[in-house]
Formats: sequence, C-alpha cells, structure tokens
Amino acid sequence: MRAWWQVAWVCLATAGCGGPLPEASLSEEHAPEEVTAHWDAPLPKLGPATLLKDIYPPPPGPFPDPLGGPSPTDLVSFRGKLFFSAFDFEADRGALWRSAGTTASTVPVKHLDDSPGRLTVVGKQLFFTEGFLEHGADLWVSDGTTAGTRQVKDLAPEGGTASLADFIAVGNKLYFFRSVRPTLVAAENLELWRSDGTSAGTVRVKDLGPRDTVNGPFDLASVGNRLFMGLGMPDTGVELWVSDGSASGTRLVKDINPGAASSFPRSLTQAEGVLYFSADDAVHGRELWRSDGTAKGTELVEDTVPGPQGSEAQIFALFKERLYFATFTPGFTVTEIRKLDPDPSCHPRSNLVASIPNPYADLPFDFFIFVATSTATERKLYFTLFYDIGSPAPFDVQLWRTDATAQGTKLLYQPLIVSPDLRPPTPVPTDDGRVVFYAFDEAHGHELWVSNGQPSGTKLLQDIVPGPASSYPQDLLRAGDFIYFTALDGQLGREIWVLPVPKPQVASH
Repeated sequence: MRAWWQVAWVCLATAGCGGPLPEASLSEEHAPEEVTAHWDAPLPKLGPATLLKDIYPPPPGPFPDPLGGPSPTDLVSFRGKLFFSAFDFEADRGALWRSAGTTASTVPVKHLDDSPGRLTVVGKQLFFTEGFLEHGADLWVSDGTTAGTRQVKDLAPEGGTASLADFIAVGNKLYFFRSVRPTLVAAENLELWRSDGTSAGTVRVKDLGPRDTVNGPFDLASVGNRLFMGLGMPDTGVELWVSDGSASGTRLVKDINPGAASSFPRSLTQAEGVLYFSADDAVHGRELWRSDGTAKGTELVEDTVPGPQGSEAQIFALFKERLYFATFTPGFTVTEIRKLDPDPSCHPRSNLVASIPNPYADLPFDFFIFVATSTATERKLYFTLFYDIGSPAPFDVQLWRTDATAQGTKLLYQPLIVSPDLRPPTPVPTDDGRVVFYAFDEAHGHELWVSNGQPSGTKLLQDIVPGPASSYPQDLLRAGDFIYFTALDGQLGREIWVLPVPKPQVASH
C-alpha cells in the first residue's frame, strides 16, 4: 500500500497574514454547529439504488474476485451527465457511453475499435484515448454528442509505438505524457504534450529523455495555466518540476534534496494561486512546502517535527478557505489534523485541529498511516484514515469527519473495507449534508452506507446482496441528480448502479 504515497517561520502579528489564530478565536471549539433551514427539516428518504443497465454478460462460473470480471470503467461527470467506457456487445465494438440516470438514457455516444480510456474533462471538452493497447496513442475529444465526438490525432509514429498517460486539465488545455519508440528497436522516450482539442493545437511540449533514465511523472497538479509535477532525473533525483506549455518553460523548479537524492514531492495542491506540497530535504524530514514556480519562491512552510525524521506531512483537502494536512508523530503513534491559511503574502503557520491517537500503537507492527480520501460538504470535511502494516489487506480504514474544531472531529465508522481488492471510498455528498460511501460489517459484507455526520447517523443504506455476501461497491460518482457506482448483485457481473439524490426539504416555521 505504500505505492499510494509514490506518488519553519512564524508570521508577523498582523491581521490577515495567515499566522496562527489568536487565542480568542480558539473558542470556536466550544461553539455549537450552525443550523440552516434545510438541515433543520427532516431529511428526505434516500434510495433505493437500482441497476442502471445490464451491459456486460456475467462471467462464467463463480465470480473470481471482488472486481467481478470486466465492467464499465472511467466514470466521469460531464455536462451534468454520466459518461463512461464499456464494450457494446450488441455492436461488438467498444464505445463511449452517456447516461442521464435512466436505463433508456444510457446509450453509446460513439462506437470505437477499442473501449476508450483515461476519460478527462477539460472545460467543455471530454478527452480520452481509444483503448490502451493497439489504439492507445489515438487521442479523441467529445462535446457529449455523437457528431461532436472525433479523433484529435493519432500520436503513434509510423513504424513505431506509443502510449498516452497521466491526463490532466491545465487551464483550458489537456496536458499528458507520451511514451514513444520511433521504431520497434529504438529506446523509449518520455515526452510532455498538450492539446486544445484540435489536431494543430496538439503539440509536443518537451522531450524529457529516455524512459529508462526519467523517473515519473508523479503527483501532477494544475495551478492556473501551469503544470507542476514530481519528475526524476539521474543528476537530481525526483524533484519538483513546472511547465508553462513551452519547451523552455518546462524545467526543474528546485533541487530540494541536493544532488542525486530525491525529495519526492507529494500531495501537490493548489491554494490561492500557489502550489503546496510535502517534500523531504534530508534536513527537516518530510514537511510542508510551497512554491510559486521559482527556485527562490520554493520554501519550507513549517517544520512541524524538528529533525530529519520529519512529520510525514500530507495535504489532503481545501475546506472553508483553509488548507488541511495531516502530520504524524514518530512511529505513527498519533495523527494530527492541522489547518493553514494559505496566504501567499507571508509565511503562515498552521493550527492543530485535532490529535487522533493510533489505537493499535501497542501492537507489534510497523504502522504507516495516511489519509486515503477526503470530501468536503458545506459544513463538514470527511476523510478516511488508512492503517497499513505492509500486508495485502488494510489493517484498518476509518471514516472521520471534522468541522474544523477538536470537539467536532469524530470517528464515524470502521472498518470501511477489509478486502485488498477495494479502494477506500471517497464519500459523495447529497444535497442535504449527508454523504454516501461503502463500508463493511460482518452481517452484510461490503455494501452501500450513508452518514449525516454523526456516529449514530452512520448506517447501512442498502444491502444489495442480502446477508454476509458483498456487492463490493466501487467508483462512487455524483453527476447531475444522481450518485453512480459499480457493484455486483450476485447474479450479474460488475455493472453501474444509480442512486437518485433527493432535493432537501425546507422546514416551515
């Protein structure tokens, strides 16, 4: 599970500088949570979720694993609808699909030689590749209609091979990486490309070098019209890079850990037009950094745990205009949730929101703890804590929530998953303050759950496969007035299911 991660100054005491909050403001920990009209009203009934459409035939014999065989993939929300990739067995071709939440509206948009992959929304355009193998270098774009779905460019060289990966929206353009062999016997090179959705506007930004000497890219992030990333070169190791879309503007920002050693920039996050990230400079350990894209403007924000061991800082959310990150005491005995005012005009210092002791610290295991997913609603920030001891299955995965106070930081449920084949859920908000996710219990297996932000209001929503067997929900996504996910029902293979999201009811007074 460690592959998930392979990815100090004090402000002057001036108002709005982003330093620690004054003592008087810390009384927010004892303030009651605000109540608005639609939360004061009874919450409308949620569910049931139903099968959206039976697209794939069930696999022969018993289901081989929680993944359930071939299934629709790459679910994205685009122009208020669900778009996804699936093979159309009636047409015997791959297809880009669209759905407005009903079986009748779930239809192929465009048939292709292979099922599309890497669906990525960039403004009013949806980019994707035609397949992953034979046609994996064909770049396509869609406006959501059949007529508006077209090939942008075939990026495979004549007589050679190529593949496209690491799609990301940067401003109004798509940035991506091409691994290319000009001939079948040539060395593979890594290149950075960008596209505006036209053939002429799909261009190589920079040849980064031989693939066997370039490490990465890791942890891409967009800040305005610039792309930040972790990228490794033989003489610098894995360090922070930036690109403005030009060859000369694609460069190393700073060798944070000087020489061939790596600082491994992680959890790259945009806040107030500045990049925040964690890095290890070998002096302070892994701590919180920020960068404006220049070497001079790339600096340590806070040395939370002094010394080379560091705090293993990990940014995980922006919530109520504050940057939230986790730090960890040595040995991962305590997880600290911290918040920071990302004011670019000064050197901010974080405030401790809550300390979460490791309940298993006395066990004879080497723990590695990290925040796996997070979701913000209007009033609360939900996050999942992943406890890893190096075994294939997670030791524990917990759902927490915070309202930015110590008293309002609560454990809602554990364990969310026990299978090594499932990803921790990213809770999906409804319109009334609740979140939908999936979790495990002995009586129902892995099924669909819901929470209103209170431990007593965190409960099973639907037992799709009754009893201790599991439907293994995955791929939760909000699009329009529906929450979509993939699941097994014990008879069909893995298919897309749909949960209508009711409108909140306003209380009358």
